[in-house]
Amino acid sequence: MSQSEADTILTLVHLYALAIDTQQWDLFDEVFTQDVIADYGEGAVWTGLETFKQIFAVIHAVYSGTQHTMSNTLWDLQGNEGWAMTYGHFRLIKPGTPGGDFWEGQGYYDDRLVKVHGKWRIQHRINRITWSGGNPKVLETTPDVPVVVPITSLHDVGGDLRFLKERKPDK
Repeated sequence: MSQSEADTILTLVHLYALAIDTQQWDLFDEVFTQDVIADYGEGAVWTGLETFKQIFAVIHAVYSGTQHTMSNTLWDLQGNEGWAMTYGHFRLIKPGTPGGDFWEGQGYYDDRLVKVHGKWRIQHRINRITWSGGNPKVLETTPDVPVVVPITSLHDVGGDLRFLKERKPDK
C-alpha cells in the first residue's frame, strides 16, 4: 500500500466527520459508493447514497452543532477491496432540550471499502455505540418518542468485527 492510499483512507474517515459537522451532504459523494449500506443499528439501516444523505440531513438539521472526532483508524487493503476500523467520539447539541442541551457518545465504524473508478469509497458501514453520556432526549427527532441507545462492547463483539475477520496481516 502506498502512502497515497493510506492518506486516501484517512481522508475518507475525516471527510465523513466534516460532512456531518458542516452539514455539507454533497461531501458524502467523496466518501461512500452509490449503493452504500449504512447500518447504524436498531433499525437505522439505509441503502443507497441519496437516501442516506437525505435521512442524515433531516436527522442533523435539528442540531445547533455537532462534533465528530475520528481516531485509531486501521485498514487493510487487498486489491480493489479493503476493510477499515475507526473509533469515533461524537457530540450533538440541541439548545432548549428538557434535561440538558447535549448528548455525546463514543463508538466504532467497521467499514468495507471498494475502489470505484480508481478511488476508494466506503461501500458498507456498520456503526455501533460503546459509550454514551448526557441527555438522550437530544437524540429525539420526533417529540416524546424516546430513542434507545444500545451499548455495544467491543470485547463482546470482537469476533464479529468484519475488519478482524477479513484482514490479511503480513506474515
